[in-house]
Amino acid sequence: MRPLLFCLVALGLLAQDQTELARALSSSRQRIDHIDDQIVKLLNERATVVREVGIVKTRFHAPASAPGREEQVLQRVSEQARAPLASEAVRKIYQTMLAEMSAMEDREMQSHGK
Repeated sequence: MRPLLFCLVALGLLAQDQTELARALSSSRQRIDHIDDQIVKLLNERATVVREVGIVKTRFHAPASAPGREEQVLQRVSEQARAPLASEAVRKIYQTMLAEMSAMEDREMQSHGK
């Protein structure tokens, strides 16, 4: 009987801790959600401009990929990193974003070029 009682008390304390944790994190999580909403909005805005660039490149028969430009962007944004975010972390995030944007641009250029 005692082990069962101990388990029930422990589960009750754990549930209470989880509720308090969720309450303590609520405001920060709401702020993160708001920031994420802004990031997605800006990513969509950036993608719209990338699409415009692709149209210009198609008109001039230029390739979608621009490694020199990509390196300029990576250098510029990594220099803007501030603690707690390391410049290498910003660089990696942007490498992924640039790869996705470039792939989108390439797909759209292929479809417009046909």
